Amino acid sequence: MLKIKFAFIGLLILNMLIAQEIKYEDLLNKKWLLSNYIIGSRELPIEKKRKKDYYIFKENNQKEERLFGEKVVGTWEYLPHGKFIMFYSADKEIYVPARIRLLNSTELHLSIFDINSMRLITLVYRSK
Repeated sequence: MLKIKFAFIGLLILNMLIAQEIKYEDLLNKKWLLSNYIIGSRELPIEKKRKKDYYIFKENNQKEERLFGEKVVGTWEYLPHGKFIMFYSADKEIYVPARIRLLNSTELHLSIFDINSMRLITLVYRSK
């Protein structure tokens, strides 16, 4: 019986975390620097070549992005239903959905499905 109560409390807490309200304004005009990865329950450091990766989400769906040290051209869109950010290539032929797991004034967690490893990976960004 005690195990059932703890499981129920755990589910309630998980539901509250998932139900976190996302404030679109918290994304804008901050330099979100890639900090680390979370795969399963393991936190992993980023590779040396990704030390300078970042996003700056701007209004009108514009963004500034550096990926593997290279500037990336494209746009983004916030989809409140499901708490997704869609990243689009400049020609809009390629898009990557990322689910917002956590967003506050200093931290952004984006979960993506990596096709190469067939795993869900959470990218942790921190703002300055």
